[in-house]
Amino acid sequence: MTKAPIRLLLVTLIMSVTLSCADEGVDGPVGIPLWDIVTFEGNIDGHANFSFRQVNDTPLITLVADRAIPADDLEGGERMYISYLPEYNTSYTSGPVTLYSAAIINQAPMETAPIIDLPDWNRDPVYVYSAWRSGTYINLHVRLTYDREPRTFCLVADEATISSPTPDIYLVHTMAQPSDYHDRVYYASFDISDIWERPDVTGVRLLIANSNLDKGIFTFNKKD
Repeated sequence: MTKAPIRLLLVTLIMSVTLSCADEGVDGPVGIPLWDIVTFEGNIDGHANFSFRQVNDTPLITLVADRAIPADDLEGGERMYISYLPEYNTSYTSGPVTLYSAAIINQAPMETAPIIDLPDWNRDPVYVYSAWRSGTYINLHVRLTYDREPRTFCLVADEATISSPTPDIYLVHTMAQPSDYHDRVYYASFDISDIWERPDVTGVRLLIANSNLDKGIFTFNKKD
């Protein structure tokens, strides 16, 4: 396992435009923008392309934006949080969209290690708003204590359960030093394809030191 600390990314917009959230315009109804975590597939012929599954194993959706993303350091494959409006106001179907904003979020492939070697994995709790699976990704909307110092924030599959039909995966969150500083909201997306695509795996259990409500285990099954 790579134990190098990381800096969390706030949702910093790469591009944005002014949008109206009104549902009635001069020329008729105006659609409400959607927000989703997607994979940036690249700028193709001057248009940003994205792909994603809304939740679990719903059909793969491909979005073609009305513009490119002006970011020279993006090559494709990055997970992003975007706001957009389908051209025909048809939610969650492939097609052209008006892109309002796009931001890179925290992302990484899942790692594997004996969880016994990470005794502080749950030292610094995570306030979980939501945790969901979309295809081979586990996405998180969380609130974490803000700190300028790097921290460990990653998804780790426990080696002791790796051969199980339902491996245990831990959200490891360890700050450089415990802190009671103010919180900020973050989005994250972790690629679990190394485990999820194994034919003998029927699901995974995600364990989080969750400070929101009494729910520390999230179970994702392939039948979902």
